Amino acid sequence: MTRRSRLVGGVLLACLLGGCGGKSRDAARAATDKFRARCFLGSYAEIYQQSEPEFRASATEEQFEKMMHTLDRRLGRFLSGAEAGWRVNLGTGGKTVFLGYKSDFEKGSANEEFIWRVKDGAPSLVGYHINSPLLLAD
Repeated sequence: MTRRSRLVGGVLLACLLGGCGGKSRDAARAATDKFRARCFLGSYAEIYQQSEPEFRASATEEQFEKMMHTLDRRLGRFLSGAEAGWRVNLGTGGKTVFLGYKSDFEKGSANEEFIWRVKDGAPSLVGYHINSPLLLAD
């Protein structure tokens, strides 16, 4: 078997086993839209309570809500986001989908990363990271 044949076979096998991540990525995108809708409504407790244990271990609910209020105060409301990259990892705990966005808010732009664990087609939040010069301490 040639190297090229092994490579093509490996890619095909990965796509068959993991569905090439398309369905999981679509589920994660929908969950990201839901996250943004909840942020718009100020439903931070709902985001926190429905997240994965790793997410909740990184901060208390009170700390998370305080951070989200700070984001809202410094960046303003979310306006739009363009997907800047994505990847899907397959592991024993299910698929983990990483979605990166270049996002625009009322007061400026930010880079965001959402990390979703998708089990049986249902995504739950593992991580949310945001980076913007507007978040630097005054």
